[in-house]
Amino acid sequence: MAEPEEIAGEEPVAAEPAAASPKQPEPSTRPVSRPSRFERYVRRVISGSILADAEVQKHYPYVLFMAVLMFLYIANGFHTQKLHRQHERLTARVKELRAQSLTISSQRMIATRQSEIIRELEERGIPLDELVSPPKIIDK
Repeated sequence: MAEPEEIAGEEPVAAEPAAASPKQPEPSTRPVSRPSRFERYVRRVISGSILADAEVQKHYPYVLFMAVLMFLYIANGFHTQKLHRQHERLTARVKELRAQSLTISSQRMIATRQSEIIRELEERGIPLDELVSPPKIIDK
């Protein structure tokens, strides 16, 4: 076996003697370490014991206030969506009514022409003649 090389400033490592018995597990000499701070915190959060802590209990009003604000924020979003759908529905209705109004207005304009009135009177058989002289103005 080759001897370990020396590193500047370190002592040489002595080779270990060969074990007399075949590989036997060595008893664990490492002491059991305490869980880390993070692990303890996570364990307290999961178990729910952190909620009983006085330091956390003093923040309950703030947490409740934040929960109410989140609820209002969500409710406001739903209300805005409802108003948007209503606006879209009313916009479509106004467009439809505007088209209907233009159609009726054009039909009325066509129906009130003098030539159309005369034709309609003839179809119904009403004996009415056109004036050939202008109408008289009555003075008061």
